[in-house]
Amino acid sequence: MYIQLGGGRIDKEREALPVCNPVNGEVIDTVPGLTPADIATAVEAAAEGQREWAAKPQTERNRILRRFADLLLSRRAELGELLCRENGKRISEAEEEFDTVAALIESYCDKAGHLYGVSLPNVTDATSCHGDVIFTRHEPLGVVACLLPFNFPVELCGHKIAPALAAGNAVIIKPPSDCPLAIIKLVDCLHEAGVPAKAAQVVTGRGSVIGDALVSHPGIAAITMTGGTETGAHIASVAAKNLTRCFFELGGNDAFVILDDADIDLTIGQALESRVNNAGQVCCASKRYIVHESVAEEFTDKLILALKQLKIGDPADRSMNVGGMISEKARDEVVEQIRHTVGQGATLVYGGEAQGKNFLVPAVLTGVTGEMDVACDLEIFGAVFPIIRFKTLEEALALVNHCPYGLNSAVFSRDMAKAISFAEQIQAGSAVINGGGNYRTATMPFGGFKKSGIGREGSSRTLEEFTQEKSYVLKAVLGNR
Repeated sequence: MYIQLGGGRIDKEREALPVCNPVNGEVIDTVPGLTPADIATAVEAAAEGQREWAAKPQTERNRILRRFADLLLSRRAELGELLCRENGKRISEAEEEFDTVAALIESYCDKAGHLYGVSLPNVTDATSCHGDVIFTRHEPLGVVACLLPFNFPVELCGHKIAPALAAGNAVIIKPPSDCPLAIIKLVDCLHEAGVPAKAAQVVTGRGSVIGDALVSHPGIAAITMTGGTETGAHIASVAAKNLTRCFFELGGNDAFVILDDADIDLTIGQALESRVNNAGQVCCASKRYIVHESVAEEFTDKLILALKQLKIGDPADRSMNVGGMISEKARDEVVEQIRHTVGQGATLVYGGEAQGKNFLVPAVLTGVTGEMDVACDLEIFGAVFPIIRFKTLEEALALVNHCPYGLNSAVFSRDMAKAISFAEQIQAGSAVINGGGNYRTATMPFGGFKKSGIGREGSSRTLEEFTQEKSYVLKAVLGNR
């Protein structure tokens, strides 16, 4: 599949990188492996494209972006099938990513049309300033590098490009190497809708080859990335040399807390939604199940019963409840993490078996204690339910916060005051009461505490982060009063 570089198709041969269906290993297509020189070309062109894009009135940018959203939705079935094939996620999950992008575009366009500056009163005693008028405006940052993960490539692309483009920035998108095809098609839709080709570019290639070339380039004004904490720390260190702004959504090991008075049947449905979705490959999925000892057995029994009803298989088959993981390697890593946890003293009471090339039977681990890695900093990126028992609220809170991450969290109780009081003490960016932690909307300020990230994504916050506020001073326009 070709890509556009610097506003035109690449003009010479590049390494052809295969994109494979993780379910059967079939090569779907190839993409060009770009070089650091290609990245320099893309950034230089993006600066030109950004000036062209920012010069358009906000109403025109909004019309173009809404046209893009309409194009995505009109091709939802075709693009969803492509994402399903290259990613291994269920077809319905793939299609929903395009719905989310359309919703994000709508939300950010609405916000961008009402992003106001302020008029500042002149309260200085200096006589020379008495007739001055001061007001502010939000202006674009410039070129924004958008680095995407494999688990929700299209949806998370939307979370990054919607605010960047609505604010008048240009974007250079680095898709995941495992599944870049749907992102390339998405960028084609941006161009077809009217976004200048130089203002929206996609760069493909190995992260080890072009990653640092992109984030270290002085022409990049901001970097927005979803991925691992270690990768985020590396990018921050490289970007710091240029004082480049960084916005990161990173690792998570989110807690799912079941208090003694919780509705257990409710927790089961929410546990499945929070952990089985996308085969457990979700940043904000609930990953530690901290359960009061009085209801732990009931929760475990009902959870296993519910998991036994799930159908695991071909993600293109809409009757399946669980699709495949991004690769056999990723699946095998989760299997090894289960073994590691069992080796530390936990008991595997259900699932955990590898099936086919990239499928995993969801696993339930009991006997997990706060001293085990999975209870702290071992983020298992797959459908695994480690169950940790507690006796007191103080013990539960200590288990929740004994973790370097703090993305989302969940608390279940019939006593709303008790649940809110508990949530107030959780060190995480979100706390869902009587719902799973796999929760996010277009408007909410999504992001984490501690090592789970920097900044927030959501139309209530991110548009301002992707602009810079400038003060304008109209000197002596009111006369010397």
